[in-house]
Amino acid sequence: MKVLIVGLAITVLYAGFLVFQADHNRFIIKQEELKALANECSGAAAIYYEKNAYKDGYKVFDISEGNKAIGFLIRENLKLDEEFNPLGGAYWVDTIDYYVHYYDDSGLMSAYHRDSLTETGSFSYGDLYVDPVEDYMKVISEPTVIVTIIAGRPRYRLTFFEAFEITAARSSAYEYVSRD
Repeated sequence: MKVLIVGLAITVLYAGFLVFQADHNRFIIKQEELKALANECSGAAAIYYEKNAYKDGYKVFDISEGNKAIGFLIRENLKLDEEFNPLGGAYWVDTIDYYVHYYDDSGLMSAYHRDSLTETGSFSYGDLYVDPVEDYMKVISEPTVIVTIIAGRPRYRLTFFEAFEITAARSSAYEYVSRD
């Protein structure tokens, strides 16, 4: 009887371990997908620029079109509604947040939380950008778009993991390389 009880306990423990490993491996894959999405968003936003400024030799981003592209990519890739809440079948549990920083040849830095302007100011090339969420640092040397996506909590099947503060956030920058 003792062997049966110990065998069942080991089986239950092993099953819990397997479930955790499967969930954690999926979380790691989803973090990589989140990084790729942040990279895609920063590149997509950098595609949109002011044509008149470009004609004069300056790279100035079209921020409204860039923000639309970022919002669309995040909603489509993470299966979200218009308010960035997960739809049925989405992996992430929490409302998705994202921040965008634009640095361009106008000499102005514009920071956005979703579509809302949160900060603007002047900068010069050579300034250091420090991401407040990721501790990501980058020297701004060219026109750059930086996107930070905060996905929040992942889906773990074992409920005791909800007590831990497991969250995912990823940043990516697209730098428009000089034409020189």
